[in-house]
Amino acid sequence: MSIPSRADRPAPEDVFDHLRREDGEHVGYIEMTADGRFIPYDRLWVRRGGAMELDEAEAALDEVGLRFLAEDWLLQEADESAGEATWTRVRIREVHRDRVVVARAMEDLSANVAKAVDLVGGIELPLPTTRLRPAR
Repeated sequence: MSIPSRADRPAPEDVFDHLRREDGEHVGYIEMTADGRFIPYDRLWVRRGGAMELDEAEAALDEVGLRFLAEDWLLQEADESAGEATWTRVRIREVHRDRVVVARAMEDLSANVAKAVDLVGGIELPLPTTRLRPAR
């Protein structure tokens, strides 16, 4: 899996949405390459393979599906007191073409009981982002 930077993201005219045949769910994007091949990206713009035939790219995205929405993720945040980056467990709340909204996982909030905690707010990140990684 490779995450393109915003500058490396494919040109919009070279990308189309992929909808799963069984239920019409939007599960990713497919980039058309100059040589007539196709590169699959999931909803977070993570590349899910190299250039391949269209049916292979569709199958790769169908396999990934939307299960990543149910998984825990780690969000890189700046720890201003220590002056370094920390990784906080989050869950994905919303995914849009150009951004993702995450919220801190409840188990990560237990150490902050005495602090004011916003349980409804989210953290919005532009896509693609290198600040998220799977927690597995």
